[in-house]
Amino acid sequence: MLPQYCLRVIDPSQVVCHNERVRSAEIIAVLRDLGLPHGELAERAGMARETLSRWETGAQCPSLEDLEKVVTAAGARLDVQVVLPEPKLVELVGEQLDIASPTERLKAVLGNRWRGCRDALRTTHQTGELAVVVGPVAAALRGAPERPGSGRIDLLVPTEDREELTEWLLRADAWPDGVEQAPHSSERRERWRAGRGHLTVRSQATGIEDIAALRDRAYPVLLNQKDAGLVRVALVEDLLDLVEHSPWPEDALYRAGLRAVLASGRYSSRKARKEHLVSA
Repeated sequence: MLPQYCLRVIDPSQVVCHNERVRSAEIIAVLRDLGLPHGELAERAGMARETLSRWETGAQCPSLEDLEKVVTAAGARLDVQVVLPEPKLVELVGEQLDIASPTERLKAVLGNRWRGCRDALRTTHQTGELAVVVGPVAAALRGAPERPGSGRIDLLVPTEDREELTEWLLRADAWPDGVEQAPHSSERRERWRAGRGHLTVRSQATGIEDIAALRDRAYPVLLNQKDAGLVRVALVEDLLDLVEHSPWPEDALYRAGLRAVLASGRYSSRKARKEHLVSA
């Protein structure tokens, strides 16, 4: 199993424990609560104030070593605890990955919601490789055992490709269905409808600086034997990174499943394979 990190900030008067993998932004927020001004904390740690601000907003993620340096500068201590995923979750991941067809994986967890998901996937295929599939359905395609909600397809697209993606969605007979904003965040996403399916589109992801790079390293999944279309599905590592920084509440629901996929020993981002989605 691959361990995950559990970070704890500790000072003599306060103990803040996290039984989940925490965001660096949360660590910085705890340090600020200790009463040290932002500028002084950055100066003590020997770094630019702007760098610390980017960590706090989630726009940039520090290394463990750099984070430890800031914590020490605040007069606190950073403990790292190894946390292993629950064996039952790893077992469920194995059962999911034993299902050779990603389509059958989705059917197993979606039940009667599969057909709407299929309509959204077909529409995604018609947009080419402008966007990458993220969110609960992407996690399920990679082996996470949690039910992916309603089967909605979440697309992440670089800003420079957003207009072209919109044009392709309209050509595929999808139609816009409003805009929603994440709680306590500037992130927004467009809602779309496609047949019985639902999609969201966004060009911003907290903590991700290069969306185009995330998309381009994603593996293609073969959708639908009939037209042999491809959709790009984000790597497990990138999905987990998105979840760790996501302001969207539903993303926390499949965090443990993604960790279990990594811990299962049956996933490797170095194996660029294509998987077949067989339409029902």
